[in-house]
Amino acid sequence: MIQRHRQRSRRRGNVASTPLALHIASFRFAPLGCHIPLTTILVRGRLEQASASHSAYAIAAERGRGPWLTNIRSVPAPRATPALDRLCRAHTAFDTFLDLLTAPAGYRPSLRLDLMGRDGLRLARAYDAAQAAWGDPRRAFVTGALPPRGGGGGR
Repeated sequence: MIQRHRQRSRRRGNVASTPLALHIASFRFAPLGCHIPLTTILVRGRLEQASASHSAYAIAAERGRGPWLTNIRSVPAPRATPALDRLCRAHTAFDTFLDLLTAPAGYRPSLRLDLMGRDGLRLARAYDAAQAAWGDPRRAFVTGALPPRGGGGGR
């Protein structure tokens, strides 16, 4: 019985040596005329940043010609956000909240409260909180007045 306990504790000690992280790699590609294509590649897992950059380069090589890593940052892996994902699909060009957070080229959302109502306010607050937690200086640009509480303007 004592031997089993020792074996279990040894196994547990090796499992989580590296925390689960999200590595956000930004790439630019060889110019296409006057346009320089940009992309963001996400690598999630228990990897060091150097290993994550190798994985990101492999993905970038499939997406375009001459990938050049311009930035990589590592943040704690975010939790799933199904409600925010629905808001992004309904009101933005992004499928998920994570896509909105990690948009390339310094993008930050412009949210019109007169069109989006309280959904826009919810999305802006969540965006700002997540970026602040990650140490990213980008914040949502919010404009317009909220419609009255009973007047709709949100879902």
